[in-house]
Amino acid sequence: MKLLRSTAHPLLFLPLFLLLLFTGCKENGVQEPLSQEKELLSFRLESAKNPQLKDGDIVGNITANAIELEIPEGTDVSAAIATFTHSGAKVIVGSKEQISGTTPNNFNNPLWYRVIAEDESMKDYRVDVTFTSDHIPEVPEVSAIPCIRIETEGRKPIVEKKTYLPATIVIEANGWGEDYEGTTRIRGRGNSTWGMPKKPYRLKLDKKSVILGLAEERDWVLLANYIDPTLMLNAVALKIGQLLELPFTNHAIPVDLILNGEYAGSYMLTEQVELSSTRVNIDKKEGILLELDTNFDEDFQFKSTHYNLPVMVKDPDIESEEHFQRVKDEFHQLEAAIASDQFPNTPYKEYLDVESLAKYFIVYNLTHNMEINHPKSTYIHKDAGGKYTMGPIWDFDWAYDFEGRGIHFDSFQRSFLTNKNFPAPALGYTFFSRFFKDPEFVALYKETWSHFYSEKKDELMEYIDWYAEQITESQKKDQAKWKNGTTNFPSKIYQLKAWLEGRFLFMDSEAKAL
Repeated sequence: MKLLRSTAHPLLFLPLFLLLLFTGCKENGVQEPLSQEKELLSFRLESAKNPQLKDGDIVGNITANAIELEIPEGTDVSAAIATFTHSGAKVIVGSKEQISGTTPNNFNNPLWYRVIAEDESMKDYRVDVTFTSDHIPEVPEVSAIPCIRIETEGRKPIVEKKTYLPATIVIEANGWGEDYEGTTRIRGRGNSTWGMPKKPYRLKLDKKSVILGLAEERDWVLLANYIDPTLMLNAVALKIGQLLELPFTNHAIPVDLILNGEYAGSYMLTEQVELSSTRVNIDKKEGILLELDTNFDEDFQFKSTHYNLPVMVKDPDIESEEHFQRVKDEFHQLEAAIASDQFPNTPYKEYLDVESLAKYFIVYNLTHNMEINHPKSTYIHKDAGGKYTMGPIWDFDWAYDFEGRGIHFDSFQRSFLTNKNFPAPALGYTFFSRFFKDPEFVALYKETWSHFYSEKKDELMEYIDWYAEQITESQKKDQAKWKNGTTNFPSKIYQLKAWLEGRFLFMDSEAKAL
């Protein structure tokens, strides 16, 4: 029996061999790596694509993480088309792929352009819009927000924080509640804010009263928001706390203040942080309101045993040395459970409401308030026989990326808990970062964040638009008075919203990586 063999000539297989050799592998059998290039190279709104641009093209200035655009005020950019060049595989906004010179977007709202490389790595660019105008607006005489008129006895100036001056107070509610007229005492307040040209104040009414629809009380605060380019950063933080249902979160009401017959500026009226049935509503004798603050300026204060935290008794008044010792012992019981080598397998959750802690962290993280690291203005309260609960939240002047930079809304990608840029050791950081060593707490934090992100983000953004609309006229008067640089209010509101959009994305990625 003969064996069959192929009669095909060996050269017939050569093309196939060469094809496999040069298409299937590279040198040493390794494929060339995919490109990591992902840059926006140019960006503009062309008048040829956007007929509403009467003055020609708007060329974007591309920085490390932003596209800066100056758009004439009043220009319709609700469906503007961008022309751009880039390196990388593609560009998207949200989930939509962008085609240069074709895809419209609403530039009235915060936008993020994401460039995706061939290897699927990404780089994000925030669109920063400044609405420009050559028109100098007229300063209105009145606005739609309440007006508070305070006149001290003999029109004496308010020059210190300790001594109250007697005064009269008249409130024109302008639809925000009932008008009010009465007598009060007034003094300065604040730490760094008291040293600024526009001063914050503390009011103590002679009679408990309902003010602008808020619960009847005597003690109120007028925040100046001098370094705040939007006049609403504290209000936004308080709204976050309310949306999270964090206990005893204050309210924010914008007001115009006239002091001794002279316009003093656009202010924010809010409650004084204190024990009361309408404020921090816990037992006024056995409950305790503590403040962790390196200013360390209350009558009753102590440094904690394990973390050297500056703990001050805000309320109530300490009645005896035994009372003070009980306050210290209870706090040290909590602290010892957190500092233990056995943490998190300690009874610390029996002493601390961890749900309030998760919500507190979300407020401070989303607003990038680094005061918790010092710590400063960090409140914690405990009812008789109950657990320590975080809050009320307070003091967001230096938040929104201001601390360490001196400018708001720069980077949204910094952690709110950090051991950097503080005199070592950062006492608050050492204490509060400890909780992220507990997997159960991390799971609670991630769940709380996920719900807030999916259910409350839109409501927060709507509140920003609403509040900005309420204070637009008041802001013009404030700027005419103080000339502190916020001449383009719509652009600042846009920057705030764009920064928060980026912060939401950053925190969501951060939470998923925990």
